[in-house]
Amino acid sequence: MAMEMIPMDVVTGEILTRLPVKSLMRFKCASKLWSDLIRSRNFNKRFLTVASPRLYMCLSDVGYHPENVILSLAPDTTTCSSSFVVDNDLTIPRKGGYILQSLGGFMCYLFWDNLRIYSPATRQLVTLPTIKYNRKLDNFFYYYFGHDPVDDQYKAICSIAPYVNVMAEHWVFVLKAGGSWKKLAPPTTPDFCTHAPDRRGEFRMIPIPRVDGDDLLPRRLKYLKLVEYGRKATLLDHTNLRDKGMLTLWDVQDKAWSCKTLVLRPCQLHLVKNTEFDVKGTTQSGKLFLIPRDLISPFHILCYDLQSNDMRRVEIKGLPNHWLRKDKADRRFDLMFMDQSESVMHLET
Repeated sequence: MAMEMIPMDVVTGEILTRLPVKSLMRFKCASKLWSDLIRSRNFNKRFLTVASPRLYMCLSDVGYHPENVILSLAPDTTTCSSSFVVDNDLTIPRKGGYILQSLGGFMCYLFWDNLRIYSPATRQLVTLPTIKYNRKLDNFFYYYFGHDPVDDQYKAICSIAPYVNVMAEHWVFVLKAGGSWKKLAPPTTPDFCTHAPDRRGEFRMIPIPRVDGDDLLPRRLKYLKLVEYGRKATLLDHTNLRDKGMLTLWDVQDKAWSCKTLVLRPCQLHLVKNTEFDVKGTTQSGKLFLIPRDLISPFHILCYDLQSNDMRRVEIKGLPNHWLRKDKADRRFDLMFMDQSESVMHLET
């Protein structure tokens, strides 16, 4: 009896998308047909629909960069408590920095003022060139990484301004062969907050809300984050989180700002007392991760469900002890949750 051919849609949708990236990288060497299939954007989009959530933690030694490392952490399935554990097989040495965001299996981070795009799965590292701008003044730099659904292209955006309340220059870099930084036309008003794109990677220009004529951005820059809430780009202000257990959400409806305040349950206030946190975006299920600003043992982060107004503690296990013992002034760390932690996409530059 002759063997029947397996339909290609079954091969790609039911077999290849369930394989780990390491196996797919080997299959690319089998033939040009397999290589073209695995490298195609359509296959990568299907591959990203298979959830593979992970935490990635960058640890940096200020005085000795060869010690820098990116740790990969997976959900701990051996316990009923909420925790992530370091996967030593996926530790990435000699890399790391300040993680700006993640998108489609890529991590965007800064290392010595250089913007880098990194794929933890394929280990591809793209370092973007510096921008040739007016260097007469000291400037603030804000970088973002996103996806343009119209052109189906990954892009990086940089906003440069001498002060936080001064209209910025905006530059864009299209990640394609021969790409370079291009200066964009400025917005019609300086009152825009150009925080990171939403979790789909679409860029947003968010007008800054005002309270009684007072501009929020200069006052609370480090406490303002752009997140996705109710499928809308939303500014989150966590200025009063530690002292009052309050989060303020701002979104635009009919060209007017609306405000909503969330208050933690009394039984959860102890989770945020006496600790400064940074907000690291939203997951596909609408949850926030809050990261402590100090690396202490035992280390934990907070997961906050905006829809149910519920917060829980997430333990981080397996951190190397020598990093916990390092002097605070000698170390830097950052952490990012990635819903889609594996991508076979190869970025062209």
